[in-house]
Amino acid sequence: MKRIFSMLLCTLMFCGMLMPVAAEVEDFQAEIGNIDCPWGAPTIDGNITDSEGWSSVQPINKANTDGGWGAIPVEVEGSLWRAYDSEYLYIAADIILPEISLCEEEDWIDGDDVGNKPGWDGDVFVFTLDPLNKLRDAGFLSDTSVWYCFGIFEGDVIRTYRTHANEGEVSDVISAKGGLTDTGWHFEAAIPWDTVCKDIEEVSYGDVTLTPAEITDNGGEITCSMIYYDRRYDPEGCERITYHRYVTIATTCVDGTAGIMATPWKINAYGIHMNLLPKADDTTTVPDTTTADTTTAAEVTEVVTDDKGNAVTDEKGNKVTQKVTTKSTTKKATTGTSTGGNAAQTFDIGVAVAFGALAASGIGFVATKKRK
Repeated sequence: MKRIFSMLLCTLMFCGMLMPVAAEVEDFQAEIGNIDCPWGAPTIDGNITDSEGWSSVQPINKANTDGGWGAIPVEVEGSLWRAYDSEYLYIAADIILPEISLCEEEDWIDGDDVGNKPGWDGDVFVFTLDPLNKLRDAGFLSDTSVWYCFGIFEGDVIRTYRTHANEGEVSDVISAKGGLTDTGWHFEAAIPWDTVCKDIEEVSYGDVTLTPAEITDNGGEITCSMIYYDRRYDPEGCERITYHRYVTIATTCVDGTAGIMATPWKINAYGIHMNLLPKADDTTTVPDTTTADTTTAAEVTEVVTDDKGNAVTDEKGNKVTQKVTTKSTTKKATTGTSTGGNAAQTFDIGVAVAFGALAASGIGFVATKKRK
């Protein structure tokens, strides 16, 4: 009996340990997956304005983000925007969270150098990417790509630190602006494609080489992930700690592993696929078919009239006629680069001018005959 009771007690304890984890698994529903990244060049001034070329907003929440390091519920929400052009990849984020820890210096928190290097010691938004899935295809599934780590400092200053490749502060290379909000903080940033290509080559030990044109000219895919470091002050230890880390993981990793069971910051588990949309062309180019105006001549027979407009007759009573040459000019339609239906309008005007010329020539001839 004691044995059965002991087994039952152990089973209940084990189930109790699983309950928080199961609750977290239920929160996560699916990866963010495929989202569009439009061509545009937003102004990096800290004000996220839709009219500047940003994409539609992508929510970040517990339905598409996993804690990955324990049973603590996901408490960070936010919005993500993106855009690109031939020189930069642009990202913007608005983060909502219960409390925020401003950064003060480089990361000194114990344990954060084991596979994770967020650069700064406060709250950090990390953006990591694999352009055109080159690292994945080269076999780097269990490795980490370059991290661009954005931290907010006192005075609404956003600074950028790069880790896992060419480590160090890169605020002078990656322009970023932002500040505190009533619910958290936000920022905009422009990451040079040239920098991305060099960092990808470094992180792959030279196995993967890219050029900005390869990435931007063919509407490729950028597989990426957001990693958020939620830093808080621990009154018991009298120190700042990493309260949690949240990652936009894949539903199912490339190797078939469930995202919630994988190491979330590895390339294998990236859960965002940004599709680079081609540059919009707002003009319709029509081949130039401009030709010179055409003048035609025609000879007609007309009756000769006197000053009063009466027909002149000969001695036999027959009406006197004469040969008259008339000329008319036809305007040709002019086409070229156009944003609307102006070619048809031009042609109509040309026809009107032609008829006007014919009419004018007829009127002129009659007036001449009358003056005679």
